[in-house]
Amino acid sequence: MPKRVCVIGAGAAGLAAAKHSLAKGLEVEVFEQTNRVGGTWVYSEQTGCHSSMYQDLKTNLPKEVMQYRDVPFRADLPSFLTHEDVLEYLQEFSTGLPINFNHTVESVERVNDQWKVTTHHGAGISETLFDIVFVCNGHYFEPNNPYEENDFKGTLIHSHDYRRAKDYVDQEVVVIGAGPSGIDIALQLSETAKKITLISRKATYPTLPKNITQISQHVKKVIAEGCETDDGTVITADTIIVCTGYFYKYPFLQDSILRVKENNQLVSPIFEHVVHAEYPDSLYFIGLNLVTITFPLFEYQVKMALGFATGSAPIPDRDTLIDYEKNQIEHQKSRGLETRFYHLLQSEQWDYLARIAKLGHFDEWPYMNTIENITQYLNEQRKSNVIGYKNINFQLSDNGMEYEVVRC
Repeated sequence: MPKRVCVIGAGAAGLAAAKHSLAKGLEVEVFEQTNRVGGTWVYSEQTGCHSSMYQDLKTNLPKEVMQYRDVPFRADLPSFLTHEDVLEYLQEFSTGLPINFNHTVESVERVNDQWKVTTHHGAGISETLFDIVFVCNGHYFEPNNPYEENDFKGTLIHSHDYRRAKDYVDQEVVVIGAGPSGIDIALQLSETAKKITLISRKATYPTLPKNITQISQHVKKVIAEGCETDDGTVITADTIIVCTGYFYKYPFLQDSILRVKENNQLVSPIFEHVVHAEYPDSLYFIGLNLVTITFPLFEYQVKMALGFATGSAPIPDRDTLIDYEKNQIEHQKSRGLETRFYHLLQSEQWDYLARIAKLGHFDEWPYMNTIENITQYLNEQRKSNVIGYKNINFQLSDNGMEYEVVRC
């Protein structure tokens, strides 16, 4: 009999896990807690829910970089997509997959040599045994808000609950954090708010709209009137939007199986950000990494995991699996990164992808060279023209190995 696979989550990572598991001849069940596929790409007017999507979001990466292998986005779409475009793509990709909607995974427990997965749904509670579990529940639903406790007299939210710029007409808004969400939200607010102050050590963009002021410092604390930076500068505000990332969270796994360390920002013990070091032939985590190309990376991670699960690729020895965490912490320190950035890949993602392809004994995708070239080009464009880089369109050659930049 084929091995039974449980996939937790029907977002982009979960759909990749299900699709490739079925292609290997495995028996698959996907459990999704909501009533539709898409995960973080599902927009909701409701705040405090799973979705972190805002109304007018455009992707930070172009469709030429985001696509699954051999499944391009629609040719008539621009390179930078709306969340509706991405959700439509994922819905089409999910066609025919065995997804159980409105099923919340309550627990995943080890029973002999299998995993007992307990789910809660409209008909009650179910317990099912699986040989393999893919954890694909995402990491954009548990906000990391270091300023949650405060005396601020105005409104303070995490970017998780930001929905639209028109809610901040004529306001003075402080945006804490200048990563992808922080700068994106600040630029949207420039169309409606009176004044935006972008505060972060990363706030060093060369050109921004006139009503955005950058302060390249850390916010020491939130006070009644607004924010105070490390040097004592006070910035008043009507609203503060905190863009400081998210925590990893796995409420269905006991601490005896999985630990989330370093202020909930390091998932342990995991080999190559995917493979559980104690259960390398059966428990996998897809999409933990930060600052990556997402969908193609998910596929690579799934394929490596399936190589280990099916025996088509040898599992590294136990010492290698266990020592990975210690070595990765030291490696990140050598890059000048704190341990909380354990899962950050950024410029190292290309070597990482090549490495896990080798570990998983599968051929690399030749088009990945084009993805890398486009990504590196965009990194430079984003630094020099953060306002306009999303107006760029790319045109691929017939074989997909070359690209041309088309500006609109």
